[in-house]
Amino acid sequence: MKKFFLYFAACAMALSLVGCRSSKQTAGGLDKEQLSAAKERYAAVIGQNFDYQYLQAKVKYSLGGGKALSGKLNIEHGQRICMSVTVLGIEVARVEANAERVIIVDKVNKAYVRTTVADAAARLGLADEAQIEAVEALLLGRMFVPGRGLAAKDDFSRLTWYPMENNELQADFLAEKYQLSYVIGAENNLVATQVKVLANGSNAVWEYAEPTAVENGSMPTEESLTVTGAGQNLSAQLTLSNPSVSKKSWSSFEPSANYREVTFAEFVENLKKLKN
Repeated sequence: MKKFFLYFAACAMALSLVGCRSSKQTAGGLDKEQLSAAKERYAAVIGQNFDYQYLQAKVKYSLGGGKALSGKLNIEHGQRICMSVTVLGIEVARVEANAERVIIVDKVNKAYVRTTVADAAARLGLADEAQIEAVEALLLGRMFVPGRGLAAKDDFSRLTWYPMENNELQADFLAEKYQLSYVIGAENNLVATQVKVLANGSNAVWEYAEPTAVENGSMPTEESLTVTGAGQNLSAQLTLSNPSVSKKSWSSFEPSANYREVTFAEFVENLKKLKN
């Protein structure tokens, strides 16, 4: 349990970050015929995006090679995200994020830590660069173009395109502080998103598999995250099931008198005291 909470908190901070500065790119790396085919494959990928107001799914987490735990994913499109963990049907932890803040709650110790998105970004060297829509896209296996939002057809030329082995296709977006890369698989699904932070050499790779139909589109149900470099070495796997959309809202965490707000350092120290 101790290792789970530590990885969960660290991954939650990492998930809050994808830069938003724009950087004009050219669709290079391919000849004219290849470029035309790449444009069709790109259109197929973004055509799988579906509209929704609220989305929910069951989640199984496997973090750092430890025991898998269950939970829920709730998203309000463009507004907020909640990832919770349950044990025997009882919620024991959650991470919530919106455009301004990130809250990590330890319901076992009745404690929570609250930070601004800007501070969370600064922890990874991306101060004042974060967008909730980018995290949403990351979780749902969608392409996001910094400075623009969810990828649209006319964003194709903002990415630099390269052919890969096994009929895969890579698209890069290079900004001042990071490089964002997408990999489109042979079946024209997004199979990986990668963010390299240039200043500290950290690298985060989010991989996708097993797409399932949702509404008039699809989303992946097997996902894995690997973060390396800058003193970090994290790995996590998510298995999503029963994804559904609705107009039904969900309740954000509101601390009662039983909860106490602590600093991030205190929060981590409390988690270290939990028994395995």
